[in-house]
Amino acid sequence: MRKKTGMRRDPRQMTWMEHLEELRDRFKICLISIGVATLIMLAFPYQITDPVALLSGEYQPMVSVILNFMVKIVKPERMEIIGGTITAPLEIYFIASLIFGLIASSPIVGYEIFKYIDPALYPHERRMIYPFMASFIGLFAVGSVIGFGLITPVTFRAMLIFFDMVGANPVINVTDFYLTILVVTFATGAVFTTPVILVLLVRAGIISTKTIERNRKWIYGLGYVVAAIITPDGGLFANLILLGFLIVLVESGILVAKKYEKERAMREKLCPFCGAYMGDEVFCPECRRARL
Repeated sequence: MRKKTGMRRDPRQMTWMEHLEELRDRFKICLISIGVATLIMLAFPYQITDPVALLSGEYQPMVSVILNFMVKIVKPERMEIIGGTITAPLEIYFIASLIFGLIASSPIVGYEIFKYIDPALYPHERRMIYPFMASFIGLFAVGSVIGFGLITPVTFRAMLIFFDMVGANPVINVTDFYLTILVVTFATGAVFTTPVILVLLVRAGIISTKTIERNRKWIYGLGYVVAAIITPDGGLFANLILLGFLIVLVESGILVAKKYEKERAMREKLCPFCGAYMGDEVFCPECRRARL
C-alpha cells in the first residue's frame, strides 16, 4: 500500500490513478467550500456583530440582507413585488443562497483549479492563459457591476412606461424580478469579456484583425440584437447603452490584438535555429540553415 507523506509528488511522476485521486480531493474541497458558503448565506445572522440586537430577536440571515440591497438599488418606487405563488419566496431564498455561496467560494474553487492544471502547462501556455484569465475575470466583474448598477435599473424603469401605456399597475412577480436581475447582470458581464476573447482568437491565429474590421457592421448588428435580448423591455436607451459598451470593448480588443499580430509576424521572420532576422529569405544569413 502506498504511504501518504503529506507532500505532493512531482506531477510528471504521478500515475493516472494518482491524478484521479488528486482531482477527487480538490473537487471535494470545492464542494465543501460551496456548501459552507451556501449555509452561511442561508442561516448565518447578519447581526452577529450586534449581540444585543440578535438576543432581542432581530434575526436576519445574510441572504436576506443582500436581496434587500438588490431591491433598494434596482426596484423603482412605483413598482410592487408580489410572491405570485406560495413557494416562490422560498425558492428565491434557496436559489439566491446557492448563487451567493458560489460567488463567495469562487476564490477557493479557482485556486483548486489553478493548482490542478498548473503543473500540466508549458511555460508559453502559462504566459498566454494566466493574463487571459486575469483579464477575463476582471472584465467580467466590471461588466457585472455595470449590469447590476446601471443596465438593470434602467431596464426596470423603462418597463414602467409600458405599464402606463396599457393602463396596468406596475406589479411584478418576485421570481421574474430576481431572474431579470440575474440574467442582465451576468449577460452584461459576459459581453464585457468580448475583447479578451477576440485577443485570444487573434493571438492563436484563428482569426485576424482585418477579418474583424471587415465585418464590423455584422458584429455590431448582432451586438444590438444581443443587447435587446439581454435587456427585455428595456427600451432603446438601455439597448444603446449596452451596444455602446460593446463597441468600445471591441475596438479596444482590436487595438490590443494588432500588437500581438505584429509580434507574431516578427517572430515568423526570425530564424528558428539561431534567432537571427531572416525577413522573407529562405536561408538564414547567420547560420545558413533553411527555414523550411
